[in-house]
Amino acid sequence: MPEAVSPCDRARGAAAPRARGRPPRHYDHIVRIGVEVEPAQVPGFLSLVRSRPWPFVDLGEGRYDVHVPLSGSVFGVVAAAMSEFRHFCDKAGVHTRIVFAARLRAATDPYRRYPVMPRTRMPEREWIAAPVRGLLWWRIRGYIRARSLAEARSLLPGFAARNPEAGETLMVVGPPDPRDRSVDERPRSYGGMLLGLLIVVAGALYLLYLLFDGRPPGAENRQLVIALLGLVCLYGTWHAVRRIPEGRVDTWLPLVLTVLAAPTAIALGSLGQETYLASFGIGSGEVDTTGPSRVIAVFSSLWLVLLALLIALGAFGFLRHFHVTVHGYGRFWSGLMVVLVMTVYGLTAVVTLMDRDRETAERHISLYREGAAPQHHVGVQPTAVCVEETGENPVNRIGPPLTTDRPVLYFAGTGNVDLLWDREEGTTRVTRFSVTLTPVSSLADTCPPPP
Repeated sequence: MPEAVSPCDRARGAAAPRARGRPPRHYDHIVRIGVEVEPAQVPGFLSLVRSRPWPFVDLGEGRYDVHVPLSGSVFGVVAAAMSEFRHFCDKAGVHTRIVFAARLRAATDPYRRYPVMPRTRMPEREWIAAPVRGLLWWRIRGYIRARSLAEARSLLPGFAARNPEAGETLMVVGPPDPRDRSVDERPRSYGGMLLGLLIVVAGALYLLYLLFDGRPPGAENRQLVIALLGLVCLYGTWHAVRRIPEGRVDTWLPLVLTVLAAPTAIALGSLGQETYLASFGIGSGEVDTTGPSRVIAVFSSLWLVLLALLIALGAFGFLRHFHVTVHGYGRFWSGLMVVLVMTVYGLTAVVTLMDRDRETAERHISLYREGAAPQHHVGVQPTAVCVEETGENPVNRIGPPLTTDRPVLYFAGTGNVDLLWDREEGTTRVTRFSVTLTPVSSLADTCPPPP
């Protein structure tokens, strides 16, 4: 879109030494580190700072200002920059003396872009006019860059003359100029801060409601604490994803964890099926759990995998954002802490899944002993059948004798073997098609007497 720029009338002081080098594309803060270098160390020092994304200023007589860009929180950013600077100096064998270190404040731009659109009626109150301007984005014909709304309106005739295709009746919209401030000062908008504060307060009130009054049936404090931990880790996860464009190794590690989430979900789904079937006396690989049943099992454990991934990304995001993963011993111990936390959490997640599947199997067995209909869990769906022996030859079986006077549960086995589970006798393995199976609705049904 076309844009008009007002003339710059700010007085400029004496030109300061310009920094050499370019900072990286993504950073949040720049820390200025003043160093003194011996003459014999100058060539190695210059080679180091030129190989890093550190702009520097040569002040003469062996004194330099090095600008170290960093991403993350403002708390501890100076110490993190000094640690990173010392690490690379020691690695390159360059001896320097740090004189001072301070974070540079970002220069504020007094200009802003004011949209130009066809003349229309706008609300007078700013808290109503601001969202209306956002909804009318499709009517914008261009922008005027100015330091105040009054200055932008004064530039409107020149904009209309240079852009006749924009129309004749135009208007400049934007936040009103403050009355108690200079026109050179840009008005601030606290809409994003207020929105974030409202979201945090709403989430806190909802969690308090769950903890004290609105707890779901069967929910435990441990589950609510895990959910609260997951919500807190959303903040760290956002920072971990935000750091991906930096392209550093420790920012790509969360991507590796994300890639491993799919095979982890498949493995936990298979483990859940095996744990559930083990309560019926069925070993691993005896029941065919491929196809749709495997997909259902994966989705049943996917929530825990996503929660583990969320906590992992949140841990890395927090450590990176608050500069805990600095170079040196702190970096080693912080990495070790993450590994230990993830190991403990992973083992806890596996134990939690196994306990859940085992308790579900025990509950289903108690229902089966009362004559309930077949239950479904992690993709395993047995069938209630009546068994009738056919033929004169005895049935090849492994396990207790066949039950023919009451319904049993049928599991489709692998290797040409069927599994029949009786609520009193246990599991019997028979050759496929060696007996006649008649489906019934539940274990409380009556099987016809043998002929």
